[in-house]
Amino acid sequence: MKIRIVIAAAIAVGVALGTTGCGLIQPQATTRHYDASDGVGVNVGKLKLRNLIVLSNDGLIGSLLLTGVNTTGKAIDMVATYGSGINVVQSVPSSDLNGTTWGGHGEPQIILGNIDTQPGAMIEIMFTDGTESVSTLVPVLTTGQPEYEGLQPKVLTGAVTE
Repeated sequence: MKIRIVIAAAIAVGVALGTTGCGLIQPQATTRHYDASDGVGVNVGKLKLRNLIVLSNDGLIGSLLLTGVNTTGKAIDMVATYGSGINVVQSVPSSDLNGTTWGGHGEPQIILGNIDTQPGAMIEIMFTDGTESVSTLVPVLTTGQPEYEGLQPKVLTGAVTE
C-alpha cells in the first residue's frame, strides 16, 4: 500500500515538473523588446519613436509614419536627417503615454522629399531630440497593403504663380 502512494506521488511530481519545468529555464519573451509591426522603433533620449515607416509609391517622395512619445513634459523638436543632409524638423508635444502619431489616417504627414529609395529597401534616418542623436534603418513600403491604403504622401503640386 505504501509503495503505491510513493509511486503515485513520484508520478505526480514528475508530471508537474515535466509540464512546468521548462518555464524555469526558458527566457520570457515578454521581457524582450521587439517591433510587432512593419516598422521599427528607436529611443532618442527622452523621446520614444515607434513604428517608423516611410510610405512611398515612387521611391522619390515619402511620408514618414510614426508615433512619438515625449516623456519630458515639455515640447521637443525632433529633427530627422536623411540623404545628403536633408533635415525635417517636427515639434513633438508633451503628451500622454499614447503619444502623437504622424502619417496615419486623419493625421498630419511628415513629407520626405528626394528620398531616392525604392519601396522594399531601407533608408537611413538620423533622429535628434536636441541632446542625443540616433541613426536607424527605416523600411520603405508602398501603400499597396490595405492598412496603408490612402496614406501616400500628399504633396501640393501646380503651385500658383503670379
